[in-house]
Amino acid sequence: MEKAEKKSECYQQVLLTAGDAVMAVAILAVAADGKLDAQERSDLQSLLAANQVFGKVRDAKKYMNRVSSTVAGKGRDATLIEATGLLSPCQRETAYAWAVYMIAADRKTVSPEHKFLSLLRRRFAIHGALAGKINAVVPMLRRAR
Repeated sequence: MEKAEKKSECYQQVLLTAGDAVMAVAILAVAADGKLDAQERSDLQSLLAANQVFGKVRDAKKYMNRVSSTVAGKGRDATLIEATGLLSPCQRETAYAWAVYMIAADRKTVSPEHKFLSLLRRRFAIHGALAGKINAVVPMLRRAR
């Protein structure tokens, strides 16, 4: 099989479902600080198990690789535009909450992550008060003691 054929198997040019959009946002969130650690990878897999929007996903690793390739091919801004169109207002709130959860994996939020969440909040039209509540509750879920 040639390289072009292999690439087309892994990379689709569009996000197709609300699940794809939620996963794409989560992937962008973990990539916001420029590194992906083991906890963040584990959390992405947990997202698949925890959210009903992924109920039809059969192979988590293959699915995450496909969405990751799509995000890499499109870039952040185009991915967020497409994700916004696939998500209802309620699903956008859920995607924002998952992004905050993913960013909180290492228990610290750095400037690029703050900037990403701010961009996401504006793009998804998440009210500031709701974003503040999500930003306050998620670290509580991450407490080790």
